[in-house]
Amino acid sequence: MTFDILNKPSLVVSAVRFITSMYKILLCAVRFIAQKQWFVAGDYEGHIHVYTYATKYKLRKFQAHANMINSLAVHPTDPFVLSSSNDNLIKLWNWENGWECIRTFQAHSKWVESVKFNPLATSNTFASASRDGTIKIWSIFSDTPITTLECGMAELTSVHYFVVHGNQEFIVAGSASGTACIWDLGMETCIRNVNGLQEKWCTVAVVNCLPRHPILVTVLQDHTVSFCNSNTHRYKNIVDFSLGRIMDFAYTKVTRSLVVAGERGIALMEIS
Repeated sequence: MTFDILNKPSLVVSAVRFITSMYKILLCAVRFIAQKQWFVAGDYEGHIHVYTYATKYKLRKFQAHANMINSLAVHPTDPFVLSSSNDNLIKLWNWENGWECIRTFQAHSKWVESVKFNPLATSNTFASASRDGTIKIWSIFSDTPITTLECGMAELTSVHYFVVHGNQEFIVAGSASGTACIWDLGMETCIRNVNGLQEKWCTVAVVNCLPRHPILVTVLQDHTVSFCNSNTHRYKNIVDFSLGRIMDFAYTKVTRSLVVAGERGIALMEIS
């Protein structure tokens, strides 16, 4: 099915962005709210659009930020959605209370490119990555960061959690310089810098497809997708999808498949 949310012609659809032939970003972030059969989309003017994909009906559109929305995250159990923007702000929305903004988080000095909820069901924390070169860890109950991780990189572009051995938490962040850093959250220490990735706008993801053994997915400079052992940090497999620059990843647990969104198309890969 197709949703013409912004009523613009000739949209090229990817898993991350809807882009015109002039490469002007229109919709910048899309996330499913599976329990409601909804999806939310953030646009370049700071609006959030809410649709039901069961009937293709628009439920809501509201002004969330003063600038482009870069990232959205859906809470694993509660009716909350996070949004981050080029206005340097992060906001928490409650869809059961008429999409009320229940908290605003303001500590980054530059654009907030990515937000992710902690995947542990008992946690009410999230991480944010910004072009100010920091990762911040937050509680949804406070507008003051729990901690700030200084990555020593000019611009961070993405952040992902992964958990090993049941409760050992790590974070990986990609950067505009084409490198990634892995942090042990318990120790608040950077344990590894991953070099040789995509030259610009490093794309990283964590695939929790195997119990106790998440896989780190990165993109190398030749635009091939690589799979790295999260324990040994050794590359196990490299795949060339011939899609040009890779924009983002998504993982579907039911089919254990990785969706790869590139400049020239979308690929679906089964993870065994």
